[in-house]
Amino acid sequence: MTSNAWKASVLASCATASPLCRDVTIDDEQVSAVADWMCFEVFAPIGGAQPDPERPFLTDPDDQIDFALVTTAINFAYTDFETGVPWSVEHEGRELVDADGMFLRFEQALAAGVPVLEGAWLASVTEEQLAEVLHGPRPIPLLGERVRVLNEIGAVLVERYDGRFSTFVADCPPRAYADGAGLLERLTSEFAQFDDSSIVHGVPVRIDKLAQLGVWTLHRLGLVLLEDLDSLAVFADYIVPAALRALRVLRYSPALAAAVDDGRIVPSGSDWENEIRVQTIVACARITDALNERRAEPVVNAQVDYRFWSAFHDLIRPHHLTVTTRY
Repeated sequence: MTSNAWKASVLASCATASPLCRDVTIDDEQVSAVADWMCFEVFAPIGGAQPDPERPFLTDPDDQIDFALVTTAINFAYTDFETGVPWSVEHEGRELVDADGMFLRFEQALAAGVPVLEGAWLASVTEEQLAEVLHGPRPIPLLGERVRVLNEIGAVLVERYDGRFSTFVADCPPRAYADGAGLLERLTSEFAQFDDSSIVHGVPVRIDKLAQLGVWTLHRLGLVLLEDLDSLAVFADYIVPAALRALRVLRYSPALAAAVDDGRIVPSGSDWENEIRVQTIVACARITDALNERRAEPVVNAQVDYRFWSAFHDLIRPHHLTVTTRY
């Protein structure tokens, strides 16, 4: 079975750019080899059947939508780019790393009465205020960039949607793609932070990592039942390409491999960064198709993404380092 994602803008544009990539290539024999053993696995459910809030203290589905999209907008760049140490927080004897720590701090802020989901607060939040919300043993990276993102999002929400992401979502059809009016399409066109596009060897491509992740999260939690879930591609970040490289699905040129292994910064918007992300999306889509040729129960790209991310998130090092607000 071939995924409908090949027809949608993210995967279609990346598939056009993929043959032009020079420093990151896809080993199709390894795609087949990985699918041979992965086809027997049980994948995470796609959700969507009924609301399943991850934060039961938020009993209103609209609050759940607000939480999902506000936190997704700043779900990026947790690694200290000088030391390579990931940002984390301590909670009840456990270390919560990256997004898990950020989610906890937002939950605690809400419990303390800080209106972190409201457009007016987002539009006016300062670095000092956000640092107080996201406190930890070490400062969170790119704090100023996170404030800028929240300010921009808050201004749009206040101006157009009564300060709520849930109002925006209610105004969209339950589709990622709908002739420019779909939830994913509008998220990327109306909110600058979610517009993750680039030019790769002369080809305009869409990556839309955070936007796709946000839309997938809404479906997975049963908050929006997407009618075209299989149109989503994978969410190109730091971890999934590192997993694909470890599995020898992605092959890096000697120069790129040395840069990644030495912990050197891969510049945002560079050919290296763009090729890593494009080939991650295309390679995972090929694996999804190969799995569906071998399985009675089909999977979608988002499930394959989570399989790699969850298995390699705490184990795989090194991954490429790029200073970016896109992932």
